Amino acid sequence: MSEHILNVSVVTPRATAYEGTALAVSVPGSQSPFQILYNHAPIISSLDIGVLKIEDEKNHVSYFAAREGFIEVLKNNVNIVVQDILQAKDIDVASAENDLASSRAKADSDPDRNARELARKELHWAEARIRAARLQAE
Repeated sequence: MSEHILNVSVVTPRATAYEGTALAVSVPGSQSPFQILYNHAPIISSLDIGVLKIEDEKNHVSYFAAREGFIEVLKNNVNIVVQDILQAKDIDVASAENDLASSRAKADSDPDRNARELARKELHWAEARIRAARLQAE
């Protein structure tokens, strides 16, 4: 067992999605994706819709599709708060692909600017779900 362990907590407004230890955590930062390893510098960052990756002490990797949120890293404690999260194994890829197609059509054609922006977010959410499920299946 490695001594270089992170304590990780991932929560949504409704529940705790993950609580445990990890060797590494990768997140979809708003400026760019980044990874947290043992003794990472303290940081607070916003997160975009995307794939969250957690590698545990046995080198097992878990993928999650996550909506927007933020991350705080301090003294090897990683706290992540997101609007919503789905573990890759629980994702219905066919449903996500349908959501992708309908969101893409709406994002390209809706005359209302706010509706197009909302559709783009839903499009990114569908893409994140598909990507997380495919990564977990590899």
